[in-house]
Order: sequence, then C-alpha cells, then structure tokens
Amino acid sequence: MTKQDTQNEAVPDNEPKWDYTSSKQNFFTGAAVVAGNALVLLLYLLYRTVPAVHQFISGKPM
Repeated sequence: MTKQDTQNEAVPDNEPKWDYTSSKQNFFTGAAVVAGNALVLLLYLLYRTVPAVHQFISGKPM
C-alpha cells in the first residue's frame, strides 16, 4: 500500500479532500474580528463622551 492509498482511505467520499484552514488561522481571524469590534466600540464611546474627540471626528462641537 502506498502513502497515497492510505491518505485516500482516511478521508470519506462525502467530505472535501483538502481543507486549507487551520485552527491557528481561525484563531487569528477571530481575534482580528474581536479587536476590530472593540476598536469601533471604543471610538463610539469616546465620540459620545469626550468633546475633543467628537469635535475631531465630526468637525463640530458637541
């Protein structure tokens, strides 16, 4: 039995033969999404509560 034969036996026919994602990629993608959401939330809170940030972003005083 060759190496190719053993690899084909391990994968059922109804599942994809190649999976290009890894748990490390999923972790970094999830971390980037969470960090982006936290940044948006922080900017929104600063925009609503700090007059200098509000004026910097909108160009108008609160």
